[in-house]
Amino acid sequence: MELPSDVASLPPPYSDKGPVTNNQDPDEKEEEKVISSPSNATCPVNTEEFPDGGFRAWAVVFGVFWIFFSTVGCISSWGVFQVYYQQVMLPSSSASDIAWIGSVQRCILFLPGLLVGRLVDYGFFRIPFVVGSILMIAGTFLISVCRLYWHFLLCQGFMIGVGCGLTYAPSATVLTHWWNKRRGLAFGVASGGSAVGGIFFPIALRELFPRVGFTWTLRIMGFIMIFTLGMANLCLVRRLPANKVYRKMFALHVLRRPAFSVFSLSCFIVSFGVFTVGGYIASSAVSYGISSNFAFYLVAMHNGALLLGSIVLGFFGDRLGAMNVLIPTLSVVGVLTIVWPFCDTIASLTVLSILYGFLFGAFNALGLIPVAAMGDIGDLGLRLGIINTVLGIGGLCGPPLGGLLIETSLRFKAVGYFAGGVVFLGTMLYILARFLAVPKLWAKF
Repeated sequence: MELPSDVASLPPPYSDKGPVTNNQDPDEKEEEKVISSPSNATCPVNTEEFPDGGFRAWAVVFGVFWIFFSTVGCISSWGVFQVYYQQVMLPSSSASDIAWIGSVQRCILFLPGLLVGRLVDYGFFRIPFVVGSILMIAGTFLISVCRLYWHFLLCQGFMIGVGCGLTYAPSATVLTHWWNKRRGLAFGVASGGSAVGGIFFPIALRELFPRVGFTWTLRIMGFIMIFTLGMANLCLVRRLPANKVYRKMFALHVLRRPAFSVFSLSCFIVSFGVFTVGGYIASSAVSYGISSNFAFYLVAMHNGALLLGSIVLGFFGDRLGAMNVLIPTLSVVGVLTIVWPFCDTIASLTVLSILYGFLFGAFNALGLIPVAAMGDIGDLGLRLGIINTVLGIGGLCGPPLGGLLIETSLRFKAVGYFAGGVVFLGTMLYILARFLAVPKLWAKF
């Protein structure tokens, strides 16, 4: 894959106090191996060197849009599968057991980020991306012939999950190669793909299941994946050269920076609760006597509002700073998560679904952006990988734990209290990370 000729170097490492000088941490020196050649000399990359627009940069946004559509968008539709599996395909399995399928899928979407992100740093982008695309397409077609619980767990949970992980992490990293000043807008538009997918898939599944049956519905989804992933493979290309400073594959020196360490912990805690409402809002509606036909559309409305929120709040993230937008929006998300179980009518669930989706758009569009400002761009893939990994672990454990809480006497109220509480705790750590990175109250960050 060819790189633009005007890109020749990477910026110097970054610390919380600014660029690192020659007084480097001895421990980091032991972890590094630099190829000795004149081309290894680094010089600062100014913001002007990022295209921040133009055909090539927007083509990358278009490609990432289709990746988010096929990965996060499809996974965001899990609420439809949860209800359908409980009622039709796996009636003998508990809600918690079925939730593990979606949780494994969501977890593995993020979990390989540490490995794949580091590979992207070293220039290995195309191979994992193509392998992931093949796994997603093959897994979708295989779901159509699944009949037992372990079939669904293997194909939908693990196979598609691994495919999503091998495509999602590289695409998010490559997008940062092309955008800097308008990165929030670029991520907002690209992450809109997850919302469009989250609108499209629930409605398509709801209409196709009774008309063509489960088998052909999943085959149609497979053909859609061929188109979307094919477009993504044509559009995505890295811009910056491979990192010439070779550290250990899992060197965690980046965690020595307090701001990034606290930010990683906050993402881990938030992920235990922030995905809960989207995964269980359809099930809660059915439990209150609302028809499953309307319950499926709640997921679509949630994701439609997510699309608008991703773009609007992504725009404000560029103007005010990503963390400055994330903190207040996540605070309100915590409130809505606690209020959600008390919404037992069509009107209240509709309002909550739209509000939650819009505000969750900030996390969707801006959640990874602070990572780019917390270190050297040569280690960006590693840092994004760490964040994706902790998000994956939280996403794996949160929904099944919610399924267990549903079986208690408090039912969905117990889920709301727990999920809302961890979102609040994670938001408090977001505030700490923000002030560790930039102590000034009104600073843009």
